[in-house]
Amino acid sequence: MTQSFPTSNPEASASPKKQQTTQSQRMTDSETRYQRLMELVEAEDASNGEVGCGRDWGERLPVYLRTCGINISDEKLRTLLREHLGNVLMERDFDSIMTQVSRFIESVVVQVHSQSESPKPSPPQTEQVTEHIPTAELRQSFQSELGEFVNDADIEQIVQFTHQVIHQAVLHPRYTFSEPIWVLKGDEKIYIAQAKRVQEAIAKVREQNPEETGELKVVKVGGLLSPDQVISLEPTEI
Repeated sequence: MTQSFPTSNPEASASPKKQQTTQSQRMTDSETRYQRLMELVEAEDASNGEVGCGRDWGERLPVYLRTCGINISDEKLRTLLREHLGNVLMERDFDSIMTQVSRFIESVVVQVHSQSESPKPSPPQTEQVTEHIPTAELRQSFQSELGEFVNDADIEQIVQFTHQVIHQAVLHPRYTFSEPIWVLKGDEKIYIAQAKRVQEAIAKVREQNPEETGELKVVKVGGLLSPDQVISLEPTEI
């Protein structure tokens, strides 16, 4: 007597309609994952790379999960930055500084509270760090929020790191200025063009106004008037 046994592959014995439904479900899941990936890529691009999935803490992940709430107040440090560097940097520069300092503090706190390794001493300062914010103000701010969880040596390490990050931001700000506006005076007309250099501005004027063959003089650039110059335009030209 011959006995028949069910196949080991459930999908192989499933009806064509069921197989079709399964394949359709897989396609839907794949499309959903792809859409989610695109949303994450778009979010990271819009935030200029400030969005991420976090760091790989390895065996110290439980320590991070217990201590991730220990950090500085965003607004407290941002207030200091605005007070001392509001005329030099912009909010997106402050965002970058805050992110770097916050992540460094996370590393210090995890290191201090890890049972698997003892805290490492603060590295000696090998070069003079530019203090765009007085050290006393930074130290007091960090001490008031972190003093309960880390020692004085760790506070000094965080202060020195913050000085370095701020100085780098001042040297290389993340914002970019728009190209300057050039006001050029010809024999009979005044031209306004936007370009990085005066040669490019003149080239634009001559390209769009080929009849202008005379000398072009700079009357105004970058918001500063040339000496003893006054711009006069007819109302119909504005």
